Amino acid sequence: MSEIELAPGAENNGFAVMLADLLRQNLESKPHKREDFAKLKGSVAIVAEDAEVALTLRFAGGLLTVHDGIVGRPDATIRGQSDGILALSNLPLRFGMPLPDPRKSDELRTMREVFDGVRSRKLSIHGMLANFQMLSRLTRVMSVNG
Repeated sequence: MSEIELAPGAENNGFAVMLADLLRQNLESKPHKREDFAKLKGSVAIVAEDAEVALTLRFAGGLLTVHDGIVGRPDATIRGQSDGILALSNLPLRFGMPLPDPRKSDELRTMREVFDGVRSRKLSIHGMLANFQMLSRLTRVMSVNG
């Protein structure tokens, strides 16, 4: 059994396939991310409004099933434009948290893009406070940095 699987029907959701591939590549190229991945439990829905597509990530301690659409009642929901959602995978990580190096303008630009999206409500994360630890781990696993 693969640690990341597409549920039946998810193979037709390009965003779901792309995100599953991103997570697989991160785990393969950055083995230190496996510890955070193994601790992920719960579900996160992601809705890309401009692409009119949704998916659900269901984590079960080292296993991930990616579903097409919103399945069940997710613990957290990330909603916004697809470019804002994908920007989350470019967040710079320092000390295991999304923090830019102030000397690197590209990292500051990425952080600003994400924060501007949240502030303008073009990117929203529902359930963030109640599921902060899970979302922090997901951010670290998703990030192509660190």
